[in-house]
Amino acid sequence: MTHASDATKAWVSAVPKVNADGNVIEWRCRYKYTLNAYSHTFEKSEKIEPPSKAPAAYTQAELLTLMDKDHWDDMFNKKYAGSIASTPVETTDNSFDVSSLSAS
Repeated sequence: MTHASDATKAWVSAVPKVNADGNVIEWRCRYKYTLNAYSHTFEKSEKIEPPSKAPAAYTQAELLTLMDKDHWDDMFNKKYAGSIASTPVETTDNSFDVSSLSAS
């Protein structure tokens, strides 16, 4: 399973821009992924050519397809993996005696 498939997803907003006929000419969407304490909100605008339907005629699934949800899933997987990656442990040895090293 991927991180994106385990994440909780929620619409933040979907804002249509319409022409004089009331048909959508552009969608501006924001969609949030949350997994454990990590969350990320993606946003994208997509022009609709040709404009053919009113905002209420769209489904959430259509909007996710327009916004390229597969890409968002992939990006969330990468961002989440980076957020949980272990940082290397570094230790300073202040008691190291340099005189114990060979001179040559």
